[in-house]
Amino acid sequence: MAEVLFDDSEQRVQIVDDPEARQYALYVDGAQAGTLSYRIVGERRVLGHTEVDETYRGRGFAQILIQVVLDDLRERQQKATVYCPAVDRFIKQHVKYADVIDPSHPGIWFASAAGSPTA
Repeated sequence: MAEVLFDDSEQRVQIVDDPEARQYALYVDGAQAGTLSYRIVGERRVLGHTEVDETYRGRGFAQILIQVVLDDLRERQQKATVYCPAVDRFIKQHVKYADVIDPSHPGIWFASAAGSPTA
């Protein structure tokens, strides 16, 4: 069953975790506008691909989606393995989220962060 992680009635944005579809879904005005796919491996989430429908691009929705996902993982004390370039860029721009990266399974983060998830 999908779980609502974020609901902003002012911006009419909602983000849900849909474990059956293995994705976080972004809704704008009730229409699905984007997704961030994942797999669960042990206790961590492997973040695969973020996509926002071109109708909604350029409005910061991918940033909101990624931030909500990382905040949720942090709150649940779960680690992430990152294979999504958009998530990787977001964490580089918001280094406070580097603690969400699983140091033993960082994904692309390891190679792009000079060998250390805290670099």
